[in-house]
Amino acid sequence: MKPARIPLLAALLAAAGILPSLPAGAAENRVDLQGEWTTDCLKIGKNDRHGVVTRITVRDNRMHAVSQLYAQNGCQQPTLQVRYEGTLDGGLKDRDSLLFAHTVTAITMTPNDGDVVDRYNRDPKGMGCGLSGWKENIPFDVDGRTCAAITFARKGETLFDRAWIDGNRLRFAAFPVKWSNRSPDDRPQSPLETVYYRTSY
Repeated sequence: MKPARIPLLAALLAAAGILPSLPAGAAENRVDLQGEWTTDCLKIGKNDRHGVVTRITVRDNRMHAVSQLYAQNGCQQPTLQVRYEGTLDGGLKDRDSLLFAHTVTAITMTPNDGDVVDRYNRDPKGMGCGLSGWKENIPFDVDGRTCAAITFARKGETLFDRAWIDGNRLRFAAFPVKWSNRSPDDRPQSPLETVYYRTSY
């Protein structure tokens, strides 16, 4: 199981930041990400044996994301939860996409299964994010830490991203997979495959 590769991870997980000042007359080009967006149950891991559901909620300038990982690819038996909290600045319409930035306020991981706890405590420098003493259903702060294959941004860091909204469908360019897009020049240009569906306004 590779929880770090999951969308939120995607943990992942959700956001805020600072965009350059809008030019005069640009207000009519502003759109937003307000509402709740949720993925389907997505198959992940070796041979697609695990599942994950990610929900992102944007209210005013606050972004909250939760990725729930499951032992089975039908999204049964929760094993790990990744939460992201951030502040959001966005967005400015850019052709068919939305430019925005988000600043990390918290990233936590909570193991929901005893086997996951054991695995993290056996491999603190790898799966365990450099932490020890993992306990079931107890969240650990992982901002700025490397967990398996992913290094999360630090609390207070601003990340620059891009989103595409097509009806009730939303896709991101970076979140919650890439955490190194710390300047507008690092903002990815194409969308990730993961689709979030609007589940409320």
